[in-house]
Amino acid sequence: MSKFMSFDASVRNVFKDDEANYKDFQKLMRDAANKNVEGYSEKEANEKISAIFLKVIGCDKNSSRREIRKAIRRNQVAIYDLLEETIDDLLVSGWDDDPFMREWVEVRNLALGDKNEFYVEDSSVLSVMRVSGNHHDIIRQRLGRGKAFTVETSWLAIKVYAEYERIATGIESMAQFSIKITEAFNQYLNQAIYDALMEVGETLGTQFYKTSALDDTTKETLRTLCMDVSIATGQPVAILGTRVALGSVFDLTGVDWFSNDMKNEMYTTGKMAYFEGIPLVEIKQGFKKNDTTQYLISNTTLFIMPISAEKMIKLVYEGDTQMYTIHDPDTNVDLTESTEVLEKIGIGIVTNQKFGIWEIVA
Repeated sequence: MSKFMSFDASVRNVFKDDEANYKDFQKLMRDAANKNVEGYSEKEANEKISAIFLKVIGCDKNSSRREIRKAIRRNQVAIYDLLEETIDDLLVSGWDDDPFMREWVEVRNLALGDKNEFYVEDSSVLSVMRVSGNHHDIIRQRLGRGKAFTVETSWLAIKVYAEYERIATGIESMAQFSIKITEAFNQYLNQAIYDALMEVGETLGTQFYKTSALDDTTKETLRTLCMDVSIATGQPVAILGTRVALGSVFDLTGVDWFSNDMKNEMYTTGKMAYFEGIPLVEIKQGFKKNDTTQYLISNTTLFIMPISAEKMIKLVYEGDTQMYTIHDPDTNVDLTESTEVLEKIGIGIVTNQKFGIWEIVA
């Protein structure tokens, strides 16, 4: 049974009991949250979204704040049904739009029936021996067996507060309320993935973990590191980093070697797509929670990652957002409602693949 059919009948009636209308509403919420609305302004999009939520609680634009407040209290489960689905949708669609997540992270959404099980091929390498004449004295090698494993998940929670009557009347944007929650979870995941990669990277050894300046004197070392990762994995590689970190790679290419297309790309975007044929992929940067002086990801770290069908980062998302409200007037004397939003997520790193890290030092 689809999630739409599990909604209360009054909610389905708002969408004329047609799941296609609900899908259109989901897309509107997603587009408004990402500021990518076509056909009308952002303000008009928020007005359309507010109108839907008012219908869900049995109100309209002519309802008084008192009527809206009482309706919200009566219909909070219906509101949360829509919000939970919206947040799920924003999370998953956001991962699909992120080139790093798309290329190096395998996402399992257990809400869609996927098993929390991954299979990794054995990483052993077969030796090849030269055979002459009728000599067959060759060392026999047994292919190692692959392994299946699961990624442990745990609950993540954030607490926010909102005056839902302001949202329902369009004073505040429901889309932005949803995107702020989504951004908080994405921020946590980006930090967790980065920390996990760094933890594994410290075990790689000096061949694959470099700590050095990045300039003309070490350019050959960077080439060698990229080559070593490619040889070890049997795959082409890409260089990943924040925009600032990748700037150190841009500086290795003198402008006298630039084609006109490269010069135009550098002028319009401030960056290049390749370094000597190796793709450069920007990792989205962000600030740590409530601190604009601390970055989520180091601006001095480069990752040399294999481009492989076997994605080394595993993300398990038990896609069932849960929301709870605290509306005790003794707890929130300003009449706002505190909302806890919970997601169950786990991250795993497959360590049978080599990758490289370059820590840039002055």
